[in-house]
Amino acid sequence: MNTSYQPPPITWDQFPIECFWYVYPFMWAVHLVIFFIGFIISAMLPLKEPGTLKRRTKRIGLFVLILLFVGALFNGLWSCLIWGRFYYSSDYIFDFSPFWPITHSIIDDPFDPRSGELFGVSLLQLQLIWLLFAAGTWAVTIYLYRIIRSRLAVDAASQHTVPSP
Repeated sequence: MNTSYQPPPITWDQFPIECFWYVYPFMWAVHLVIFFIGFIISAMLPLKEPGTLKRRTKRIGLFVLILLFVGALFNGLWSCLIWGRFYYSSDYIFDFSPFWPITHSIIDDPFDPRSGELFGVSLLQLQLIWLLFAAGTWAVTIYLYRIIRSRLAVDAASQHTVPSP
């Protein structure tokens, strides 16, 4: 007898915890690896002037750090809006990542006596929802990166100008 299990949805008061679980157990390490890969690629590119590698490293670090925290916010949204409403996965710490879409292997992974299931949507529809979340994560990250980087450039330029007497 196969009965459908409807888990209680994650509530908004659990939003900060869901953001934390994205950062802590796993994704900080993924972002650290991405940073090191970016650093290695950056170091292999030609260096035109002294300090180029240092600037590139700071930019990569800033982008990856912003991506980590924006990803955590979007994971909190995913947890509160999508999980338990459109699908269930039995081993849920977090299912959203802007790097890879949700798949049947995530949903069907048997952790407890149950495995996951979809609720009124197809896997393709769930992946399209994931695509909206992933595109939002990347767009917000790029937007914040540009704002922060331009403000840092203005601050650096104002520190190098000499006030006139």
